[in-house]
Parts: sequence; structure tokens; C-alpha cells
Amino acid sequence: DIVHDNVGVTKMKQRILRLAVLGALASFSIAATAADYKASIAQMPVYAESQDKGVLVDLVKAIAAASGKSIEWQVVPFARSMSDVESGKVDFHMPLIKPIDMAKANFGLSTETIFHVNFVLYTNKAKALDVNKLAGAAVETDSAHVAYFPFDIKPSTNLESSLKKLDLGRIDGFIFADAASDPIIKTNNLGNVKRQLYKRFDVKIILPKGGKSAATDKFLSEAIKKLRDSGQFSKIMDPIDRPYAD
Repeated sequence: DIVHDNVGVTKMKQRILRLAVLGALASFSIAATAADYKASIAQMPVYAESQDKGVLVDLVKAIAAASGKSIEWQVVPFARSMSDVESGKVDFHMPLIKPIDMAKANFGLSTETIFHVNFVLYTNKAKALDVNKLAGAAVETDSAHVAYFPFDIKPSTNLESSLKKLDLGRIDGFIFADAASDPIIKTNNLGNVKRQLYKRFDVKIILPKGGKSAATDKFLSEAIKKLRDSGQFSKIMDPIDRPYAD
């Protein structure tokens, strides 16, 4: 019986040792395959429609290929994506229009500008409005972009509704991205609306404050430079980085 007990104990010890070795190997494998960087992309039509579809998804893939580094990315709602980069859960987020004032921002900006957005001033043809004198006028913009203006501007939660009000002369102006606004004007045949460029904004990659953000910014700049030099950057980004045209 004692012999049998000793054999049983020995087998148990061997089994525990095997499990410990397997656990260590599994941990090593996970560590060895962990991505060099974690990225978050805001889910939006054209920009990032799914985990594997969108202009910015293609950009992240190209950055990984150009740098030789592995990047694990997620495509999630904008608010969550921003929250994840601010809390340091990811190394960078894209995209964000460069804020006018960074004093209160809980994040940093990339050195590189990845594309531009044309903000257009839409006005009623029957009423002239000077793009340089908008203070005091009844002007609206998308509610998430109020902070991008140095004058009082009213938030809008419905772009189509605002443009229709403008067409009827109920507001003086509407300012927002041409890529989002122009199709609404065309679809609804808003013939009383005219347009002019308000400002062409830079769009940046967002980084957490502190930590390894400086190293991440350097990594992104070097990879994007390689893409620019090869012409691949323009090939990927030109479809969404169009100059303003009347």
C-alpha cells in the first residue's frame, strides 16, 4: 500500500509539473505573439465600416506593413474609441479634427496630419453673409463640432433639418463638412443654398498623454513618411482628402 501511495504521489507530482510547463509555454506564446501597438478606429461610413473595411483600416494595415511592426486594431463607436485612447487602453486613435484649443484636452496629437476636412459655409442665396463676420448671425453646425468655432454657434442634431431651414431662410448659415452636407443638398434639391469655404481643417491621430506617446508618435511619423515616399499614402488617402471645389 505504501508503495502504491508513493507511486500515486509521484504521478501526481509529474502531472503538476507537466501542467506548470504547459502553462509557462502558453504564457510565453501569448507574450511572443502580442501586438507591438494597439489602435482604435472610430466606426464611420467610408472611414471604417467594419474590422476589415474602410480607408483608415487600410491605412493602419499599411503602417504595420511599412514599419514591420504588428498592430492590433478595433473598430468601435467614436466615443468609446476616444475613451480608450484617453485611458491608455490603446496606443492611438483615429481620426480627430485638430481642436482649436488643446489646453483642456485629455490627449495628445500626432505630428503627422493624415487628411483634411473642408468645412463649408452654406448660406441662403437671398441673404449675403460675410465668412469673416459671423459673430451674431444665426449659424448652426453639427452638435459635436461646436468647439471648433471662435464665435457662438448653435448645435444641430440633424444636418438635413438644418439645411432645409437654411433653404427656407429660417437661419442665416450652416457650417459643416462638405462630404456630409453636399449630398443632402443634392438629394433634397435645395436650390436656395449657396456655398463657400469656411476653413480646411487638419485631421490628426490621437495619442494618450504621457507614457510612450512620444515613441508612438515617432513610430507613426516614420511609417507614414515611408508610405508618402512610396506613393502608397496618397493612393489610400486621396479618396477622402479632396481639395475644396466650388
